[in-house]
Amino acid sequence: MLSDDVLDRMLRNSDPDPGDTATDPNSPTAERILAQVRRRTRQRRRRTLILAPVVALVVAGATAGTYAWVAGDGKGHTLDSTGLVCVGPAQGDAVVGFDPGADDPVTVCRQQWPEMFGRSAPDALTACVDSSLQGSIKVYPGGKDQCARHRADPYLGPTREQLGLSRVRADLKEQFADRTCIPHPELRKVIGGLFARHGLDGWKTGHFQTAGKEPEGPCADIGFIDEPERVIWLGDHKDGAPINWP
Repeated sequence: MLSDDVLDRMLRNSDPDPGDTATDPNSPTAERILAQVRRRTRQRRRRTLILAPVVALVVAGATAGTYAWVAGDGKGHTLDSTGLVCVGPAQGDAVVGFDPGADDPVTVCRQQWPEMFGRSAPDALTACVDSSLQGSIKVYPGGKDQCARHRADPYLGPTREQLGLSRVRADLKEQFADRTCIPHPELRKVIGGLFARHGLDGWKTGHFQTAGKEPEGPCADIGFIDEPERVIWLGDHKDGAPINWP
C-alpha cells in the first residue's frame, strides 16, 4: 500500500488534464484531487479509518470570532459531498462515505460511532463545513458553538446540484452492480446521459492521466469527483476486482 507521502508525490507529478497545460500541483484543484484520492484509497482499505489527530493551533487570548474564514462555498454547503469526517475522541477521527440525497451527517456518525470509537456517541453532535480547501463536512461532539470554535460554518444541507450528483452516483451503482470491467467509452457515455437526465449542466468526464500521457486501460472506474470544477475523473480499473463507487 502506498504511503501518503508517495501518493502525494505521484499525484503532484501527474496531470489530470489531457491538454498541453499541466495542473499547478499547488493549486486548489490539485489539493482537492489529492484529498479525495487519499480518502478513497483509505476507504478501499477499510470502510472507516481511524486517523491520527491533528494538533490544533490555539491562539492565546483570541476567540474564533476574531478571525474571518471561508468554509465550503461560504453558504453552508460542502465542496465535497461524497464523504465526511466524524471527529472522535483523543485517538483520532473517522472518514466515512456520504450520500447527501439519502444521509444526514449527524445520523451517519451517531450510528457508526460505537463501531468506530468503541463507545456510545455523545448526546450532542453538530455538522459543520470546515474552512480547508476541500470544504469538508465534519461532525463534532458538542453543540452549535463547535463550528465557530473550529473555524467552520454550520452545514446547511446539499445544493440542488449535489442532489443531482447523488442521483448520478446511485444510478451508476445500480446500472453496473454486477460488472467488474467497464470500458472507458461505455462509462463515459452512461455518465454523460445521467448528467443530462439529472440536470447537471456544465459537467464533464475526463481521464486521470500521468505526466507521460498514458493511454486509457481496458477497464474504468471513478477516480474522484471534483465538484467545484464539475468534473468526474475516470481512472483505470483492474478487471475482476469489485468496483468501489464513490
